[in-house]
Amino acid sequence: MFQTLVRRYQSRIYTAAFRILSNSEEAEEVVQDTFLKVHQNISKFRQQASFSSWVFKIAHNQCMDILRNRQRRKGFRLLSFDPQSNKPEPTEEAMEAYSVISQLTDPGADPSQSLELNEQGKMVTDALKQLTDTQRTVVVLHDIEGFQYQEIAEIVGTSIGTVRSRLHYGRIKLKELLEPYFSQQNMSAISR
Repeated sequence: MFQTLVRRYQSRIYTAAFRILSNSEEAEEVVQDTFLKVHQNISKFRQQASFSSWVFKIAHNQCMDILRNRQRRKGFRLLSFDPQSNKPEPTEEAMEAYSVISQLTDPGADPSQSLELNEQGKMVTDALKQLTDTQRTVVVLHDIEGFQYQEIAEIVGTSIGTVRSRLHYGRIKLKELLEPYFSQQNMSAISR
């Protein structure tokens, strides 16, 4: 039964966590920690909210913990020191930069399509990074994951009005950031 839950929610939690954190290793960590906490606390689940809201609340809390820890250790480094191997290792940021470069230089991909998709994806990701953590979380949960206002309010622990406000201002900020890059026709979807 637990495997069914993992299969059902794993990719959605990873996607939401990645969009909030913009870091694949941290998103994987959120998925693992979320399911560990779900397994440990399944008996505490109160059926006042939907199960998916409860699971995403746990994932959201994991993301917020990572963001708080990130604030404590800010800075972009290409290498970190691994005490076990006693040598420097590339950081996640350096690996992500390498990943983008290798996708752009993939000989099997259609260069123009690959470049356009990567550029658009990077623009959207960069724009999401410029939102506040709370706005980014609400935008990801509503516009990407499809949660309703009530569910998001339960997940992030706030009122429906606050969710609507964060979503509204997050979309306005996204529109401002993306408008120079996309046509007016495509921007109408953001300003729903």
